[in-house]
Amino acid sequence: MGGKGRLIREKYEATCKGYDELYRSEQFEKYFVALKKVRPRGLVLDAGCGTGLLLEFIAGWGSFGDVEAFVCLDYSRCMLSIASYRIRVVDGSRCFPILANVESLPFGSDVFDVVYSFTVLDLVDDLWGAVRELLRVSRGPVVASLLKRLPYKDELLEAGAQLIGVTEKDVILRLDNLKEVVGVA
Repeated sequence: MGGKGRLIREKYEATCKGYDELYRSEQFEKYFVALKKVRPRGLVLDAGCGTGLLLEFIAGWGSFGDVEAFVCLDYSRCMLSIASYRIRVVDGSRCFPILANVESLPFGSDVFDVVYSFTVLDLVDDLWGAVRELLRVSRGPVVASLLKRLPYKDELLEAGAQLIGVTEKDVILRLDNLKEVVGVA
């Protein structure tokens, strides 16, 4: 990951222990809006999982029953260590932590039934490269949130992303109809 991504990673490494206290309610609001439209099922990827709050939300919401396997992927070791604790609490046999970069996902094509990526695309060095990777690994819906105030959401909407929800600070988009736009067959 290049300049911006590296700086963001360093910020998350330094602040990960207070992340849940600062952002849990904001993240849960996004999850509630998104999961009303796209329920978790089959093989699920949380690309940019942070501390694993989405996993906690899905388990608490009673939606974990349709999940065969849940992959928590993040680029911050500290965030992933906290997510690993949540994995053990929820279901260590069906949940897997992976240290990786969303701009270069370590999976084959068409692996996941559902891909979620909350509060990540605003932070990457290469927006379209990251979108391409999320679409490449998914055989189903790809859901992402982006800050309303940043221009990336406009680029994605203009390219044909589907707006599926709005929170106080974010828009929630379905990206799976962008496969042709980014060259993913």
